[in-house]
Amino acid sequence: MKTSSGKIPDLFWTILIALFTLIVHMATYNTLGFHRDELLYRALGSQIAGGYWSNPPLIGIISYIAQLLPGDTLFILRLFPAIAGALLIIITGLMTREFGGRTYAQVLACISLSVSLLFMRAFSMFQPVCFDILFWSLIFYFFLRYVNTNKPVYLLLVGVAFGFGFLNKYMVIFLAAGLAIAVIPTSYRKLWINKYSWMAILIAVLLLLPNIIWQYNHGFPVLQHMKELKETQLVNVKRMNILVDQLLMFTFSAFVWVAGLIWLLSRGNAKKYRVFGYTYVAVLLILLLLRGKSYYLAGLYPVLFAAGGVSWEMSLKRVVPQILFVAFFIILTLPLLPGAIPIMSAPRMVSYFSGIPPKMGGEALLRWEDGKMHPLPQDYADMLGWDELGNIMVKACDTIQDKKRLLIYCENYGQAGAVSYFGQGHGLPEVISFSDNYRLWAPDTISKAQDIFMYVNGELGGDVDSLFATIIIAGKITNPYAREKGTTVFMCRDPRVDFATFWKRRVLEIYR
Repeated sequence: MKTSSGKIPDLFWTILIALFTLIVHMATYNTLGFHRDELLYRALGSQIAGGYWSNPPLIGIISYIAQLLPGDTLFILRLFPAIAGALLIIITGLMTREFGGRTYAQVLACISLSVSLLFMRAFSMFQPVCFDILFWSLIFYFFLRYVNTNKPVYLLLVGVAFGFGFLNKYMVIFLAAGLAIAVIPTSYRKLWINKYSWMAILIAVLLLLPNIIWQYNHGFPVLQHMKELKETQLVNVKRMNILVDQLLMFTFSAFVWVAGLIWLLSRGNAKKYRVFGYTYVAVLLILLLLRGKSYYLAGLYPVLFAAGGVSWEMSLKRVVPQILFVAFFIILTLPLLPGAIPIMSAPRMVSYFSGIPPKMGGEALLRWEDGKMHPLPQDYADMLGWDELGNIMVKACDTIQDKKRLLIYCENYGQAGAVSYFGQGHGLPEVISFSDNYRLWAPDTISKAQDIFMYVNGELGGDVDSLFATIIIAGKITNPYAREKGTTVFMCRDPRVDFATFWKRRVLEIYR
């Protein structure tokens, strides 16, 4: 594909890189299996609503569409984030061009982003994070177009992108706050009194309104979710680790985005675009103050990679250094690939990670939300054991002729999602849990005929033990690398009390 002048268009190379990343993701999609969170988000697709316990409704809508496609498989589910990743590469190339970057700048920006650990990890799984990065980048792109053209339509498109971003993940509110602060020291502070800015805000609010109404009608469960997140996960976050992780998440590609940030903040020929550098600093400070997770900043980086491509294009004038610099990222990234996407079996990856010194990134990769070090990254450990759990449950329930007697309860949403998915076609009842959005679906009452309690948890617990005269261990997850190792399926029969009455009392305790 060439123009009339014989040159290959810039966008051709961007699209080529995008297609390559799409192929890489789909070629490695099934090395391990479903991620814990993917099982939850898949379940949301069967219960379309204006909102969910821990996130807005867009991921449920996408999940619903995925389940309409033939197969309802992991391949179909992960096709969506892979496509989103390809689109992000194209948007990054377009932003690079808006900054004034020519072919080399666009190629460098797109390649360095595509081979970064964070990018590969985020777009390898079906979760709101990948779409969050995409919407943040769309917001930056439309705002960049406004800066270059001064056309109000791009401000309105910023509002549209913000609206859909809110419908995907509430984290985009930090970008809104950062951008609102960043315009103050620049000439764009006049946007505060620009009617099109307020029209854009109105558009975003109108798009988000159904979810706001849903949250109101359900007592704003997102606030309770945020409280639980702070108490169980964010309490283990160290601010210094957040800063260090911003470099480690991108490894050698950090040379590009750091150059982009420096160019935006200090170079005279980037004065027009200073607001983008200020936005990064503002959002970083906000999340440091709140001790957010390191990846919460992920959506800020495509625009920095775009700026970095321009900065390096200005520094590297000759073809040979330009080629060597791109080769530098590709060659040095290949040995790190298992840290980004699961391309090997779990035992081989355990061996791989054991050879990475903590100071060389091993700690960042193997530190879980509990603040402790483990043999595998948490995301990988969360992809193991679910099929084993599903098979145990199916085999146990197949011994019961009358499935109406069954009540299946799982302690967390990963277990519930796994039993629901792998139990398809076996006549199992709806799985019940009080974890995340499952608590909104849990029945207030159960039938007196439901006298066989299938209980999934790491341990039995005294309350369940005292309720039933007969308790049999149907099986447990034995995968040594699974985060759920030891999770057990208990078949509880012959209730000592009226189990339906006990259930009603238990539900009242949960929702009180």
